[in-house]
Amino acid sequence: PDVRLKMPVEELVEAAKQCGLSAGRLDGVDGRPQDGFAIRRFPTAATLAFELLGINRLWPGNPVNRRYRYLGETPQLVDQPAGAFLFFDRRVWDAVGGFDERFHPVWFEDVDFSRRAADAGFQARYIPQVGAEHTGGHSVGQVNPGCRAMYWYASLLSYAAKHFRPLGFRVVCFAAALGAVPRSVVEMVRTGSVGPFVTCCKLIHLAGQRWWSGQGR
Repeated sequence: PDVRLKMPVEELVEAAKQCGLSAGRLDGVDGRPQDGFAIRRFPTAATLAFELLGINRLWPGNPVNRRYRYLGETPQLVDQPAGAFLFFDRRVWDAVGGFDERFHPVWFEDVDFSRRAADAGFQARYIPQVGAEHTGGHSVGQVNPGCRAMYWYASLLSYAAKHFRPLGFRVVCFAAALGAVPRSVVEMVRTGSVGPFVTCCKLIHLAGQRWWSGQGR
């Protein structure tokens, strides 16, 4: 709902027939390519920990973040195209059983889908010559910030539980709890509200529950 096609997409259709999945270039409303978002490698425990602790925001050029985010200047095989502009062949859908609806209501369902497709032997080809305009946040923008944060953390932890080893999963849980504190402080200062503190307490509780149980749900 937040993407407007800018040109024909036959190249993406053909690439999906050949490889299984395909994706084109995403541009923001300012016309600039959304590098770092449109295509990424599959996240690791270190990747998500750096994201949760805010390291990627403070030090974008760190080695972990550089490896995670592709440069999208040339056609190439990629791990994880953004779900906003993702094409896939019906045989991929049938092979992996569609999206995992436990990633409710949003976030990481496309990452999980691409991960399972890769495990089933399919590939994803990125074709930057085919572009679309992506506004971003069209649906989740209608949800209050506290709920958005809970959805994002819950889906992230669910992905980590599903695809990481127990130690990696618990590292992510710890990073989620620790990183929630400075995020809430910044939001409290920005908004002048105690709402972010309440959300922080809920997030720490959520991460602690998942860490203790060793499960994403």
